[in-house]
Amino acid sequence: MGSNFFEQFHIPNIKGLPKYAQLREALLAAIKDGYWRPGSKLPPEGELIRSTPFSLGTVQRALRSLVEEGAIVRRQGLGTFVVEDQKRMDMPWHCRFTSDKEGEYLPVYPKIILRKKEAGSGLWDGVLSPDRGKIIQIDRIMNIGNEFSVYSRFFTSGEKFNGLLKKTNKELERTNFKTILRKEYNQVISHMNYNLRFISFPAEICRAIKVREGVVGMLMEIIASSGRQRPIYYQELYIPPNKRKLHISDSSNIPEYWI
Repeated sequence: MGSNFFEQFHIPNIKGLPKYAQLREALLAAIKDGYWRPGSKLPPEGELIRSTPFSLGTVQRALRSLVEEGAIVRRQGLGTFVVEDQKRMDMPWHCRFTSDKEGEYLPVYPKIILRKKEAGSGLWDGVLSPDRGKIIQIDRIMNIGNEFSVYSRFFTSGEKFNGLLKKTNKELERTNFKTILRKEYNQVISHMNYNLRFISFPAEICRAIKVREGVVGMLMEIIASSGRQRPIYYQELYIPPNKRKLHISDSSNIPEYWI
């Protein structure tokens, strides 16, 4: 797929339009028309050169332009992909990666990929042990500013917070889980414990976040509590190698959380 897209979608003879912009507009028109759907892979640069009248430099400039517009994302060693339908998370907490603008963070676009009423065994057993056998699990892929993705596994009491499983994906993708726990269950997170270690990511995690198999990245284990109560939730974040600084926060330096 992709060998005839230019013939189908390019707009001929637009006076004064640079070559790279002609290709960019054709690619964008193909994406909007559904020729390439969200999440699908675009043809490699070599194929775009063969199927269009443009040079390598023109192709690369057109692709860079679409990356800057947020229409596509380039993943090292894997290729170029159409950005998936995105819902930006309000007030992210654990995935605060600094952007190029001072004092700002990259946007986070979560996608729910798994819900389970009863999680299996794992490190969360020792944390949420009184609720063993009644623990719910919610897995998300967290797209960080269309630069890379983080895999999140979230575990909490199915007895206390079973309502999380009744919400729509849209609700869970847009809203921070801690905000839901505070507003709907009167559970305010006041203490966070973090454990960080580097591991070789499991194959299924690599496939989900589109990194090469066996990549070594950071596993962040998070235990959240309210006052002196036993932990409310346990979370794992699989963070691949990236150039961004991660701001690790607790409730004391996220004042908007208390609104």
